Amino acid sequence: MQTDSHGPWTTKLSRFKEGMKPMRKITKALVLAAALLAAGISCSSISANSLPVGAFTLRHATQLNGTTLPAGEYQFKMTRTQTDANMLVITGQKQTINVLVPSQAACDSCKNEALKMKVQGDTRIITAMDLPGYHVDFKTPRAEGAQEAANDASAWVEQVAVHVTPAN
Repeated sequence: MQTDSHGPWTTKLSRFKEGMKPMRKITKALVLAAALLAAGISCSSISANSLPVGAFTLRHATQLNGTTLPAGEYQFKMTRTQTDANMLVITGQKQTINVLVPSQAACDSCKNEALKMKVQGDTRIITAMDLPGYHVDFKTPRAEGAQEAANDASAWVEQVAVHVTPAN
């Protein structure tokens, strides 16, 4: 009786290789899925990394979070912090103001670029800043007493254009 020249181990090895073919397909599919997921995450983090940078001009002295900003040119940039909040850094000729921007200020539908301020007589108070992807509300003094509440009725809202520099 003549036996197979390769012996019984060859038969077992070929059966093992045939059983591994589906595993190879699954492994390739998992590697491909992981690569696509990594590419998607990196694309979303690239767009999330573009924080607004730009400038605006104040024609009058204006209050922001209790600080008076003199009339003039201002630059701003949003920077990351070690928390989930960002920092809005506003720089003028003589001073810099840092405003903590909570994560709730992120706004997917926000596309405008403007400062909103309440004006009453010669007093101007910045109440909010709209930037692409953000709506930031600022602290404003509360009206106290009936006289201030009555004066508040004569106040109006003014907008100042904000110029955002396109991300690179």
